[in-house]
Amino acid sequence: MHDGLRRDNAGVAGGRPAPSSGILNDSGGNESSLGVGAPTEPATSATRNHHPETNSVIAAAASGAPANRVTQARPARAVTTRVAGGRAHLYAPPTHAFVGVFEQAGFGLRYGAWMFDFLITLIAMMSFTFLVTAVSHKSVVGSNEDLLIVAGLTLLLLLLNFVVLAGLNGQTAGMRILGIRIARVDGKPFGIKDAFLRHIIGYPLSMAIFFLGFLWMVWDPRQQGWHDKLAGTIVVMSR
Repeated sequence: MHDGLRRDNAGVAGGRPAPSSGILNDSGGNESSLGVGAPTEPATSATRNHHPETNSVIAAAASGAPANRVTQARPARAVTTRVAGGRAHLYAPPTHAFVGVFEQAGFGLRYGAWMFDFLITLIAMMSFTFLVTAVSHKSVVGSNEDLLIVAGLTLLLLLLNFVVLAGLNGQTAGMRILGIRIARVDGKPFGIKDAFLRHIIGYPLSMAIFFLGFLWMVWDPRQQGWHDKLAGTIVVMSR
């Protein structure tokens, strides 16, 4: 018996591996004593989640089907633009691009502001028509004088909105509703003269060829229509 113990100790000291019947490896590769003949522990849900490709191979082997390599689709990366101060903004160029310190207003916001201005003008023109009809007790269609009064009041409203109001704070009524404003490219204050040039002269120019001057802002790098290029302006976010 003593001779057998000496032979075992000599074998261990000589570098021979010890019997492995009582030692099993876990999933992490570390040895843990589980007892002789103890079954290995099944893979946990956490382990399965971390190795989807291995799980697919194991599942295929269990079902008898050939194991195919499973690849995971990588999530699409959003396009970003880095601006001063470390802020990153998602944008579809040139919408919400930055020109200097200004964040440009998108085509949708500008179109929405124009629609608000149009609706305000239309409602005011209808109100003028009803008012003149009530005072004269006859239809404006059959009276040139009443028609001229309605046209004059409507023109006065347009000048008030697109020249005076826009020249004082850079916003028409529609722009104020949607939170956008007009700014000059050179950084100088936008005034009444600029508003007159942009709206009274520039708008008819942009409407001349099937509204091509308004559509020009869709592909222009600064989203400038012809009226913007004429007046040297851009439309930016006011908040």
